[in-house]
Amino acid sequence: MKRIISSVLILCLIITGSAMFAVPAEAAPTAPRNQQNLRLNHADIEQEVRRHNPMVRNNAITEQGLRDFVGTPRMLDSMIAGQNALLAMQAQTQSVLTQIMLSPPPEDPDPVRDGIIMSLMNDVASMERDIMQMSAQIDQMHSDPVRNSVSRGVQQINSANRQITWGVESMYLAYHTLSRQIEQSKENLDALNRNIAVMERRQAIGHVTARAVQNLRTTRTQLEAGIATMENELDNLKGQINLMIGRTFDAPLQIGSLPEADRAFVGSRDLVRDLRYARNTNSTINIAAIDIAENASSWGETAMRQEAIARNTYDNEIRSLPQRQESLLRAINDRLTTLELAEEQLELMEEALEETQRRFNRGMVSRVDLETAQSEIRLQQIRIESADAELFSAIRRYEWFVRGLNI
Repeated sequence: MKRIISSVLILCLIITGSAMFAVPAEAAPTAPRNQQNLRLNHADIEQEVRRHNPMVRNNAITEQGLRDFVGTPRMLDSMIAGQNALLAMQAQTQSVLTQIMLSPPPEDPDPVRDGIIMSLMNDVASMERDIMQMSAQIDQMHSDPVRNSVSRGVQQINSANRQITWGVESMYLAYHTLSRQIEQSKENLDALNRNIAVMERRQAIGHVTARAVQNLRTTRTQLEAGIATMENELDNLKGQINLMIGRTFDAPLQIGSLPEADRAFVGSRDLVRDLRYARNTNSTINIAAIDIAENASSWGETAMRQEAIARNTYDNEIRSLPQRQESLLRAINDRLTTLELAEEQLELMEEALEETQRRFNRGMVSRVDLETAQSEIRLQQIRIESADAELFSAIRRYEWFVRGLNI
């Protein structure tokens, strides 16, 4: 029987090892990845991070090593299946033994019958010992301190991977935020240039001083410098994203557009289920539960203190989750309100622009007034894009909360 168990374990290791080293074949890229002009969309971020981020890849290697150290789940399943088969065999042998012993005994001594009974009794006793031994091994695989350490390590790795992915998403969002700020600053620069042109004409006829015009020119220089700084930071953000998806800093990268926010998001959610899922996936809660179980089965004051600490952590995290969920939902609703107000404001401004256009056509206002009204429309459109992006970001924070991220 020990040989059978050993064979099962070896087979499990062979199967697991084959799965580890069997890597699906991929088509060779036409050029090295760092030379490819990659377009990164928001929906692709998590896959890119999990496949190419150096830290996440190292975490995967570490996690596999931890699991291999104590046996894979497939090994545990095989142990349980082997034990169940042995239990079935024992029950069948016991049934045969019972039927023989309950049958009428022969009138004369039958050494063959007696030998079969003795052999079956020995088989039942031997299988009972093997079943008990396998039960002990299975219990050990479930409750061994090493296995607890592995489970704790896997939770920490998963939490780190989620944090890294959210970090790249945050860079992606920051890239779009900075792009809108640059667009807004350029619109302000155009308006300033128009104002300077008007002031220069007024200076020529003596209506304003040269100092007033120079002050505007100084403001323009500062605004241009600010735009250049933001553009440099935009390139730096793109380089940081490249590094986080396993590419060189200066690899060609296009950042895709930001998806439009789902305005019906809150109404479509099962909030009770979301909270339950957040509890199940939260690494802090899961690690605390492991610590509680581990120390509860140990003796001594140190174990009692560690159990109390873990239980306090567990209880505090459980209590705080509903408050966090409520806060994130409130943020989503606030961003939605801001977006709707910005859109209402745009409608009013567009009506005002139509009136300004009619007045300009009749010669009642200057071209500068018309261009100023048109510029305000473009600025308000940028504000709406920003409000939509803020709503999208708030929704993503909630979704990561549900996936167990402490956010």
